[in-house]
Amino acid sequence: MSTILITGARAPVALDLARSFAAAGHEAHLADSIRPWGARLSRQARGRLHRFAPPRFAFQRFADDLARLVDRLKPRWVIPTCEEVFYVAQAGALRGFADRVFAPTPEMLRTLHSKVEFATFARAHGVAAPHTTRVTSAAALAAWHGRARTIVLKPEFSRFASRTRIRPSSSELEAIVPTEDAPWAVQDFAQGEEICIWSASIGGEIVAFAAYKPLWRLGRSASFYFETDNDPALLAATRAIARAARATGQLSFDVIRTADGAIVPIECNPRGISGIHLFDSDPRLARALLGEAPLQTPDATARHLGPAMWLFGAPVALARGKLSAFRRDLARSRDVLSAPGEPWLGLGALLDAGRFTLVGLSRGSSASGQSTDDIEWNGGPIA
Repeated sequence: MSTILITGARAPVALDLARSFAAAGHEAHLADSIRPWGARLSRQARGRLHRFAPPRFAFQRFADDLARLVDRLKPRWVIPTCEEVFYVAQAGALRGFADRVFAPTPEMLRTLHSKVEFATFARAHGVAAPHTTRVTSAAALAAWHGRARTIVLKPEFSRFASRTRIRPSSSELEAIVPTEDAPWAVQDFAQGEEICIWSASIGGEIVAFAAYKPLWRLGRSASFYFETDNDPALLAATRAIARAARATGQLSFDVIRTADGAIVPIECNPRGISGIHLFDSDPRLARALLGEAPLQTPDATARHLGPAMWLFGAPVALARGKLSAFRRDLARSRDVLSAPGEPWLGLGALLDAGRFTLVGLSRGSSASGQSTDDIEWNGGPIA
């Protein structure tokens, strides 16, 4: 039996991973810089939920806390699931447990997380990412006014697409003020269908893979309905990037599938995303992450987050005349927060969402922004 330490306990996928390792006969511990209700109400975390300092605001204390936890638990893997991955990898490099961190090196993480450097890296290794340029001033951005309807703008280090501007208007473009400390990426617009990919690799070889269509979502932000997509071209593109990066860890991508079937990766998130839900906490996933099984893909065709479907999906369906599609999609899917033996997961998710919403309102930020406030990394030095 191995011990596994999963960080980012606030994420529902962290509990999925914990259940997968438990089903495979291992002991999973969870940790976070907050005490999330979802984990607190889960039997998976009972007696195995740990706390560390907020990595974004107190990195040295966080590194010490995590190092002590690693020394005590002696985990086979430390698996980050959220944006704390950057701080976990740095702590591992500084405190001597990098070989236990299921994530790429800090240097590779930067390359993958940067909207600009990732596109350059992918193109250099034969993957058709869009041409992407870094801009660091309003004057540099002004040069793109003539091509505004053919580009996408986003902060170089960002998440949730909350500030992304697709084929911006002149007023949208003029409202953006890039700086050296807060650069933006200018990316060629790719027309087609958006697909999300989650994968895990060991030494550059993909050991687990799930691709899905974000069928129901809140605007352009994170989705809450995941429909499996088995296009082999998605796996081929993922393999090419993983091998080029020689990565051990999780690699997640937003890609565009064009009308002719080409796969165009537009950005990389080197951490967990909702594709993990499609594995239904199967022990096969745990064995794959331990290097004890061949490539694993999910059997599920669709899964959803129940509270979000009713809170956000139902009003959208009603407003857009899509109630029939809403009912049909619910009927052919299953709520990932209704796991066997876990009756309180949905309530925990609602309590966590309420917490982030209320704190966000008090600080003038969104719920999604507040959910990563203490763990996100925006390209600056980690110290």
